[in-house]
Amino acid sequence: MIMSCCKLDLKVYPKTVYTDLAGLPDPILLGLTIHYYNHSDQSLYMKIFISGPSPWSPNAVELGSLGSGSNAYKNLDNFTSRTKPSQETTEELTLTLRGYNDSGYSELKYEFSRSLTVVFIKSDDGSWTTDINNNFDDGTVQGWSAIAELRGVASLGVATDYVLSPPYSLCLHSHCEFEYECVEQEVRHRIEKAFTTPNKSKVYAVMNIRVSSGTGPVGSTKYVEVRTASATLIHLGKLYVNDIVDYIPVGKWMRIVIPLPSNASVTIQIAVDRRGSTFGYGLYGAYLWLDDFKIISK
Repeated sequence: MIMSCCKLDLKVYPKTVYTDLAGLPDPILLGLTIHYYNHSDQSLYMKIFISGPSPWSPNAVELGSLGSGSNAYKNLDNFTSRTKPSQETTEELTLTLRGYNDSGYSELKYEFSRSLTVVFIKSDDGSWTTDINNNFDDGTVQGWSAIAELRGVASLGVATDYVLSPPYSLCLHSHCEFEYECVEQEVRHRIEKAFTTPNKSKVYAVMNIRVSSGTGPVGSTKYVEVRTASATLIHLGKLYVNDIVDYIPVGKWMRIVIPLPSNASVTIQIAVDRRGSTFGYGLYGAYLWLDDFKIISK
């Protein structure tokens, strides 16, 4: 008999995924972070499934063994995909966490399902107003600032190495001033900027970010968060662990879209948390790029 109530739990970050179709490639690739729990009295081999209406592609990922009373995070990069919609649409996907008795994932013991909403907007269809457009192509940081939340030095400037709209993107260099200041320790820096949102019924921030796992030996990136001054809106990755594993995609552009309150003062923060490399000073560190940040409304 398969039981589901209360034995497993699954949280998805974010619960609703927003994205802007403008400029996205075809097909659309969806990545997200899950936080899963084993509330049973035995270790289970966990597997996560995703399904949805056509043309979404079904997929499953084996998560390995999880002990009784334990929980874990997993970032699922390119977990599912669909052909690019031609217009705005909202769709429901289903995530199902299953716990098995065996490593071959054949003896199903428990399962738990949760829905995920995906909202596609289309900022270039003529119905949206672009209220803020920070593309950094004037060669300045356009009012953004860098803050070292935990250890090290946060340096901010424009870059030409990775851009979406040439010639420049914004680039945060997260590094350490002294040789042993953050060697193999947690380092967390952020960029931020204050905005006043328009008085419209729908307001979104659209941003494109890219992270590196760092120069120098065995650095690694744990998570990226998008926040306001009072709340975490998006969390990708997992909480800090002192290992040399990247828990978010590195070396690729990711689009993040978040709804914002209308007619309000909002400070957008983008934070990156990482492990300091075995060489912890000077040019050794990690990078966060931001390009084509927009606030749109209608």
